[in-house]
Amino acid sequence: MTRFSTTGVARAALGAFACATLTAALPAVPPFAGPAQAQGPATPGTPTQDAVAQGAVAPGASVALDDVVLPLGPVTLKAPKLELRGTALSRDEARAILDPAGPAPWRTRLEKLSAREIVIPVLRVEQPAGGRVQVAVYHDVVARDVAAGRIGTLEAGGAVLTVEGPGPDAAGAYGRLNAREVDLAGLARLFTEPGGPDAAPIRVYGGVTAEDIALTGPDGAALRIARIDARDLVGRPTTIPWAESVRALAEGAGQGTGRMEGPERSRLSGLAADLLDGISIGGLEIGGITFAAPGGGPKPSPVQASLARITYGTEEGAGRMKAEGLSVDAPAGRVALKGLTLSGLSLKPVLEGLRRAAAGPLDQAELRRYAPGLGRLALENLDVDLPAQASARDPLAASGPMRFAVRSADLAMSEPRDGVPTASRLAFDGFTCAVPPGTTAPVLADLAGLGYTALDLSGTVDARWDEATREVTFRDVTFTGKDMGTARITGTIGGIGKEVFDPEPMVSSLALLGASAKSLALTLENGGLFQRFVDQQAKAQSLKPEELQREYGTAAMLGIPAVLGGSPSAKALGQAVSRFVVKPGRLSVSAAAKDPGGLGLMDFSTAPSPGKIFDRLTVNATAE
Repeated sequence: MTRFSTTGVARAALGAFACATLTAALPAVPPFAGPAQAQGPATPGTPTQDAVAQGAVAPGASVALDDVVLPLGPVTLKAPKLELRGTALSRDEARAILDPAGPAPWRTRLEKLSAREIVIPVLRVEQPAGGRVQVAVYHDVVARDVAAGRIGTLEAGGAVLTVEGPGPDAAGAYGRLNAREVDLAGLARLFTEPGGPDAAPIRVYGGVTAEDIALTGPDGAALRIARIDARDLVGRPTTIPWAESVRALAEGAGQGTGRMEGPERSRLSGLAADLLDGISIGGLEIGGITFAAPGGGPKPSPVQASLARITYGTEEGAGRMKAEGLSVDAPAGRVALKGLTLSGLSLKPVLEGLRRAAAGPLDQAELRRYAPGLGRLALENLDVDLPAQASARDPLAASGPMRFAVRSADLAMSEPRDGVPTASRLAFDGFTCAVPPGTTAPVLADLAGLGYTALDLSGTVDARWDEATREVTFRDVTFTGKDMGTARITGTIGGIGKEVFDPEPMVSSLALLGASAKSLALTLENGGLFQRFVDQQAKAQSLKPEELQREYGTAAMLGIPAVLGGSPSAKALGQAVSRFVVKPGRLSVSAAAKDPGGLGLMDFSTAPSPGKIFDRLTVNATAE
């Protein structure tokens, strides 16, 4: 899809701003003693019956204007007709105020604006984009309960979107648009007046709703959105006014960053950082999203996708986004996902990166430090279906169809260093995959030989790096397979300093050479896998399973001590393994380095035999 289409979602969420911006150009009137009138009980920022009685708004007075043209930064608004109802302004006063060259700032004019209604039958909004003009034509625009530069409700019956100028066609449409509690004076200040980091934030609107959005690209791709709801947009006046910043960033995007000189890239990075840091939104919900693309090339490859709902909000000072009901159907495969949640979202690293880029060129190795922060990722009911893939170059390399699913997965990350979390916990449940008979895929072929028709795994990986002790602790690494068993590992690796997280690969790789093994504990619980293996081997050797188990048990009892030096610990390990083999249940083995510094790579590589390494360990083994 074209740039016009891909930015359509954001334009739909902010589409009502075009209507509000037009009203921002309306004339100044004398200050009123109180807000104007609205039906029902008075609320803050809503006109009251007392204001009408005092003459703040004249219910029967109206002013009609023709051919209103307002250039506001990169956006031009055109209204063939505009009518103010219930206002004290005369036509001449209104026409004089609408002069773009008027001496008073827009904010000053809007703070004196009140009217019962402002009606605009047709509103045309034009914005240049890459040598072309994006046009949105809104109809039936009505602003109600306008008092002191604030609008109670702002509505439009819908809009049609087109792109004018040479190039591929693209089009779109919105259904009904609605904005609540719009601060026109604040919006004008943000777009036209400079501010800075210490400027007071402005609540631009209480809520915006857009319905029935449809966007179509020149290649036939179509995006549909049933509804967008946004609430509590707050902006801070930036050092460069919003209108100038947006125009500069749009022009820079059109040129491409690869063709910009260093100073220009730095300038745009600073503008982007200031603008992003100056915007916050209380909540966003987008529902009923569908996308369809016909695909190109000699062979049609259509793609269809849908998303039931996506929401964004804040939670404990950080962002939280949730997507529900995702479905993708493409030639490459099918994907279905019931739910995906991202929490602990933060743009703080991104802002730091942009500010760093504003000061000078960024080293590519540093980029990971400025990735958005993410505290937790959780998914629910993922189902992936991949068709068979043929290989034109090597028919033997063709892969068969594959389908796998995950009932749930949860990844928690914290304590990042240079963009890499130093503490994380992954828990997944129900990773399922079919094991087709006769498959040649690695691992699956071995499982098929053991009689498995499906794989069902769950597990946990919990690890943390401690800077003070220079250790990585694996607090829990557990994998469980249905009808297979459970394996659990805990351990500690020492000699892991901060250099391991250095963005330069050479530095981090060399730092890993200093790692040392301090402790390791392994627990195996048989759930059927070992017995299937014994049955398979026994059948191949024409033995009974119990006979083969006794042979394996004897080999373990005698062979392990022989390899490891015959120490009491080696004999105890051999006996424990032998008991587990003969009667599989639970096997627990723990090993700790006698040297507090652990055993390093050099210790393993220079040891003359495994027994010499084993002698430097304290080993305990039990079988139940």
